[in-house]
Amino acid sequence: MKVEIRIKEQPKKLLSLPQRTQKAIKNAGLRYFEMIHDWIDSKKAFTPRTGNLQQSIQIRFDSNKAVISANASYASYVEFGTKPHLILPKNRQALKIPTRDGFIFIKKVRHPGSKPYPYFFADFENRKREVAKAFMEGLLS
Repeated sequence: MKVEIRIKEQPKKLLSLPQRTQKAIKNAGLRYFEMIHDWIDSKKAFTPRTGNLQQSIQIRFDSNKAVISANASYASYVEFGTKPHLILPKNRQALKIPTRDGFIFIKKVRHPGSKPYPYFFADFENRKREVAKAFMEGLLS
């Protein structure tokens, strides 16, 4: 799951300002990155258990774009939720489920699904405005 912030078609005036354009893209990308982390820290999305999902959110910069990605294997399940589904053992005959008294073994689990806890695309309209503002600040500074 990722978001790219880039300039598709650069106006001719921006071509003469490559350092400013790169600074503006970096500014905008960092603002979106910060907004994701602020949203998670405020617990508007979900209550982090291990911090792994938040730590998996990374940003990288190329010449004309910033790419923000959530790299935890379950990132999209948290963002969009899941439908009800079966959980089956992968390499064994049964699933091993921990209990207070030890373990139980079962052939399958009917997971009821999970509701979405948006954090990456949450409050997207506001984020777009903030990113545009950060881009312009980077361009004009």
